[in-house]
Amino acid sequence: MRYRVEYLTEADEEDAVCVSIDAECDLTTAEWFARARGADARKRYKAEGFQIRDLEDAGRIVVLESFDEPLSRFHAGDEVIH
Repeated sequence: MRYRVEYLTEADEEDAVCVSIDAECDLTTAEWFARARGADARKRYKAEGFQIRDLEDAGRIVVLESFDEPLSRFHAGDEVIH
C-alpha cells in the first residue's frame, strides 16, 4: 500500500487516530477518498480531520486536514510539530 488515510478525533494530534484505511493510489486520489469518507468518519467515529501518511517514505505525514480548515501539505524536509 502506498498511502494510509488516518481519521483523527483531534485534528492537531498525530496520535488521535480513530480509524485508518490503506490505499494503493496516487496522493490526489487518496485526498479525494479521505474527503469522500469524511462525513462517515465524523458521524461514526467523531473524527475532526484526517492525515495521510506515505508508507513508501517511512510513514511520513504528507497531508493534514481538519474538516473545518483548509488543506495542509508537507514536503520532504518539512518539520512537522504536534
